[in-house]
Amino acid sequence: MPIPTPSPSTSPSAPPAATAVYLPRDVVNAPEVKAAIARRSAERGDDADMAAWLQNHFFRWAIGSFANVLPVQSPADYLAAAGPDKPLPEWLAKQLQPRAPVAVNAASAQDKEKSKGNKGNKAESPAAEAAPKTFYYLDPDHLLLVDRERMLVEFLRSRRGTRLEQKLQRITCFMAMALWEQEHQRMQAKRNKGWVPSSGLALKEVLRTPNGVIFEFIGSHAALREEMAYESFHMQHCLGQFANIKKLNGGYGEQYASAAQSGRLRLFTLRSAGNLPHVTISLEVHPDGLRVDQIKGKQNRHPIRKYADDVLQFLRTLPPRGERHSDCEGMGLVFEPEASDAARGEWKFVTDVQSPDFLLSVMSGNFHLIEHFEQPPPALQWLLLRIAPHELARLRQMDVAVAAAARLTLPANRLPPSLQAAPTPTPVAMLEIEGISLSAAVCAPPLGAALP
Repeated sequence: MPIPTPSPSTSPSAPPAATAVYLPRDVVNAPEVKAAIARRSAERGDDADMAAWLQNHFFRWAIGSFANVLPVQSPADYLAAAGPDKPLPEWLAKQLQPRAPVAVNAASAQDKEKSKGNKGNKAESPAAEAAPKTFYYLDPDHLLLVDRERMLVEFLRSRRGTRLEQKLQRITCFMAMALWEQEHQRMQAKRNKGWVPSSGLALKEVLRTPNGVIFEFIGSHAALREEMAYESFHMQHCLGQFANIKKLNGGYGEQYASAAQSGRLRLFTLRSAGNLPHVTISLEVHPDGLRVDQIKGKQNRHPIRKYADDVLQFLRTLPPRGERHSDCEGMGLVFEPEASDAARGEWKFVTDVQSPDFLLSVMSGNFHLIEHFEQPPPALQWLLLRIAPHELARLRQMDVAVAAAARLTLPANRLPPSLQAAPTPTPVAMLEIEGISLSAAVCAPPLGAALP
């Protein structure tokens, strides 16, 4: 019967991966094993580097170290292992023939007897029969061999774009299995803290965007909760935070999972290479269409500017009902209604808003977005000075009149760096406007500002 294969790190006599070497072993069907590895590689569509690694390192490990092999010491052993439809090769038949006895010199036999001492009265036979040579048969499609091959291919594929990929052909099979085991242990430690692996089975591709792919969570799939937990672990928000991390139920996650399973909520995720989440989107399902529920970046913050174009493309593609939403406006995305029909309009980035009044309304609660304007409108700068003067430092360029007003109304320690005049030992020139004396520095443009 086949011997069970130990896990990569459980063999007590296994040498360290860095020093382990491929062992020689007479596997009678080695060409078939190599051909099977090549066939499976072609069926998977492995790239040339992966195929070469399998043909070299994985094949050599299988021949020398795969435990589930059958000994072949007779023609009957071969037929039992390979099956009756595979005839015994001629070369193997010759190797399995009984070997002639090996003659032993009588004098040397006496010498050996003396060296052994008086250990018995048995005399050594003058002729000794040669020990039969042992061969092995390895099933090319053994389930455990195929499973180990699949595991290693998946692991090495996950390292694309890393230094491991660049030195793949120098990574032995022993080293690859040790690296896989280390990652497996790290994953288990994370799982104990709430991490759940992503199978991708509960995801459906919706849209390809500049920075990745937007997937929808399939509410009816059995792996929904696992995928939600994976999302929540990486994004550090409550979407997949279940009270019971083993059974994946209860807690915040239960609310979202139940809503998605019942069709009341549609969940989406923006993921980049390596299956890394960056934005989580939830849309409420209503009889008259979809409405934005939440759009969150990591730690429930607004998604960063890099992913605004991805989310904008998503909002224009679905689209949900056009209305103002704090999560959208917080990341700079707004629905600007048409002047003639408030129900109609277009999703756009805040810097593309046409209506000054609508822009002021949006920016009054989102002054952090002013840094995206190359030349903010003066009205917006005055509003900033009046409501949120601490945000003046975000301005790329400042209107001269706004700068003068800031110098007059704000304490020196609250002025942005561009308005803080460098100390000078020379007397400051004074100006008089309609009888009011003003320092020339007050009316000076901000540091670095372009003069008209």
